[in-house]
Amino acid sequence: MNTSTKRSLRVLLYLPFWIFEWGALFLFVKSILFQSTQESDQNTIQFKAVVLIAWALSALVSKLYHYERNLTFTKLFQRYLLFCISWGLLVYSLTKLLVLPFSWRIVEAASFLSGVLILKGISVVILFRLRRFAPLYQRRILVYESSTGENFINDLQGLKRTGYRAVKVKKQLFEKSAIETLMSTIKANKTNILYIPFDAVSKKKREHIFTLSWNKRVELYFINDFNAPFVGENARFFGFSQVVKHYTSPLDAKGKVVLKRIFDIVFSVLVFLLLLSWFLPLMAILIRIDSKGPTFFIQKRPGRDGKSFHCFKFRSMAINRSTEIEASRDDARVTRVGKFIRKTSIDELPQFLNVLLGQMSVVGPRPNLNSQNDYYVKVFEEYSKRMYLKPGITGLAQVSGARGGIENEIEMKHRVKYDIFYIRNWSFALDIKIIIRTIINVFRGEEKAY
Repeated sequence: MNTSTKRSLRVLLYLPFWIFEWGALFLFVKSILFQSTQESDQNTIQFKAVVLIAWALSALVSKLYHYERNLTFTKLFQRYLLFCISWGLLVYSLTKLLVLPFSWRIVEAASFLSGVLILKGISVVILFRLRRFAPLYQRRILVYESSTGENFINDLQGLKRTGYRAVKVKKQLFEKSAIETLMSTIKANKTNILYIPFDAVSKKKREHIFTLSWNKRVELYFINDFNAPFVGENARFFGFSQVVKHYTSPLDAKGKVVLKRIFDIVFSVLVFLLLLSWFLPLMAILIRIDSKGPTFFIQKRPGRDGKSFHCFKFRSMAINRSTEIEASRDDARVTRVGKFIRKTSIDELPQFLNVLLGQMSVVGPRPNLNSQNDYYVKVFEEYSKRMYLKPGITGLAQVSGARGGIENEIEMKHRVKYDIFYIRNWSFALDIKIIIRTIINVFRGEEKAY
């Protein structure tokens, strides 16, 4: 079972709690908590919409429905107060902005918000009990054996409601020569979570530990005492132990993954509707007239984590059996139409179907040939890091001039450098910048596009 599947199953465990608490929302919508001064059905519908929007935004801002492992009743009550204030202000502001007449019903409003607090309290108490006694709601973690690790385990045992079951791992297993033994220990404990003291990984001899998050999909957390210098908004506390998650990429954050995926879907649908709906039949005719064979060229390419997928392209070459050999300048296999669509990168447009299928992203490291992948993954260690994210139709390397045929290992290392920079420094703005530069290059043409 892969990591994404496990995460999906964990989300399902919290579904009953969300349904239980959101029931209060539906009861509210059907109630007469607020009452319009006019009996207009349109005003009623608009006001209910305002309430729902205010509820969603307030819950998002206050994190009212977050159930993190270090959740406490104090933190819950703080979030509830923030939710009540922001919700009331939003409802009032939006109704004034939309000129919706209504009257406040303070007693019913207070009763309702009190009911929300009671429901929240009941669900969290049940959750804490399940985390304490039900194995389904518990998670096993591996903790580096040290004084800091021991203090962290003691803090977990004192809290009781985290649902974590800590297993000590001897420090010798974190040596570079013992990595495979460490991975066997992780697999035997059916977990991918490691808690390591910050000072243990800050030493030069332990830099290899960071590669676990790249290649092995291990979640790394650094632990220190409460007085450590890296206290910040990303730090979480379990008792007096401070924990910071190590992010290989900004896209390790679920919200940013969702944002990127939504953009991929919306952008791809627009491309299909506005461009490919008429351009695809035109290209099919031109390709068929120019040479015998199908319109599309479908080839297996390595995707995220090296898993193969069928990559779609407009066929730009005559039918041949040397498909695992990359194109070179003045390649005899390339057709007349193929020269044009390769020069302008139009041959990549069918890959928007791969994006909709979830196999690729609009922006990301380009998928190389399987033969290239098999070779370079053995040549230098950094190469495999480029497969941390989904491959893209375009990428930072391509718009920076690192595209076309690979003539030596130095060129591939140069390309991988751009890919790793993109993975480590992803932002939505960077994706937009790459897309704009790609569109400019399509019309301008590129020397290394052949």
